Amino acid sequence: MDTVPVFISIFMYSITEIYFSAAAFLYGYWLKPFVLKKKGAFTAAFLYWGFSLMGRYIDAWEGFGRFTTVLAIVIPVIVLWILDDKRNLKQKVFLCTVYLLIRWLPFEMFTEIGSYEKDLIMQTELFTVNVTAIYAELIIWELIQFGMSLLILYFAIRILLKFYRKKRDDLSLNEFIMLLIPAGSMLMVRPIMYSYFLLWMECIKNGSRTSNVPGDAFRILFCILSYLSILVIIILYQQIKEKQDEMFAGKTLEREILDMERHFGQIEGMYDDMRSIRHDIGNHLSVINALADNGNITELKQYIGEWKGNFDGIQGSVRTGNVITDVVLSEYAESCGKEGIPFKTDFHYPEGFEVNVFDISVILNNALLNALEASKGLQSSGISIMSVRRDNVFIINVKNRISARVAIGEDGLPETTKNGGSHGYGLRNIRNTARKYKGDLEIRQETKEDGIYFILNVMMVE
Repeated sequence: MDTVPVFISIFMYSITEIYFSAAAFLYGYWLKPFVLKKKGAFTAAFLYWGFSLMGRYIDAWEGFGRFTTVLAIVIPVIVLWILDDKRNLKQKVFLCTVYLLIRWLPFEMFTEIGSYEKDLIMQTELFTVNVTAIYAELIIWELIQFGMSLLILYFAIRILLKFYRKKRDDLSLNEFIMLLIPAGSMLMVRPIMYSYFLLWMECIKNGSRTSNVPGDAFRILFCILSYLSILVIIILYQQIKEKQDEMFAGKTLEREILDMERHFGQIEGMYDDMRSIRHDIGNHLSVINALADNGNITELKQYIGEWKGNFDGIQGSVRTGNVITDVVLSEYAESCGKEGIPFKTDFHYPEGFEVNVFDISVILNNALLNALEASKGLQSSGISIMSVRRDNVFIINVKNRISARVAIGEDGLPETTKNGGSHGYGLRNIRNTARKYKGDLEIRQETKEDGIYFILNVMMVE
């Protein structure tokens, strides 16, 4: 029987390290969807594991364990933030806090349940006279405790990842405070419980207490309610964000409708001007004939030039083959001119292609608005748009310079750094419109000698 305590010691050491290694892996698994590079997530998880290992086996000075616990919280957050291009610091603090909470709660709960379990079995005669049965019970219960704790942790992470859809969005200060305070408050109970555990161990050591401290049903209830609370808080938060998305999407659609109404108004005004010119064309021809008959060639050329200029101004600066897309592109050509941004167009409306001109306008408006916003402030900027038709496929290409490469989210669309508003919904609307015509969009970023280019290709199939 002398070898049994040694075996139990090896078993406890092994199962503890297996548990913390698996928990560290789940830490990385939890963080990975929120970062651009999985290396950052698993580096943070490794540091968490390393500092917790130091706290378990190194006793350099009194309180060293608590010091390493703080390091295991702070250092992974900092490293994760740095390796993720210093993005979303508030979100990373919250994510690491949540993980510590959902890892600790199930283990604490099963520790409390274990107290009840031990009190129960010690009332059985077998466990009061048979040492082997006691060791067997210890092994079985530890396997249950560690195994179930990991299983609950895994399922909690899966549930949270499923409902936490806005994984790359940073938290505003108000959102950060709203989410962190409940999780942080629950986590602050951990050192209180640990202090009571140390007090009980000290009582056992000095002989002031000989019996086991029974499990506290309220502590078990606290663990269960805390676990459910953090799940509910995150799920409700994401539902609120989705409602905001719907509201912003509605505002974007409202803006697009207003744009179309404005374009139709411009077209109506253009037709009024053309009717006015047509009404006065007889007078214009009379003047031209008179100038020609009198041999006033210089005045004739000047008069025709002014007339042509007025006529060109009415039609707009861009000819696409469709009056509505003429207005849209002319408007952006004028806006680019005011900003000093070169604008090139080789876009042609696909005559005979079964596509609604409103849908084409949605694509053009959103694509060019994004390109214009990205080009403002650049020393060397430029926007180009062209179209290609091959049989039953129509492709729109928009290209513009950008200051730096943008991060692409899980949905395949660029992430936005702007707060609020409807920014970011333009590309979603473009994609939704393209998919109405069995198409899709493609986003590329190309680095050339003269800078970085953002390229958007929108394909539609007849």
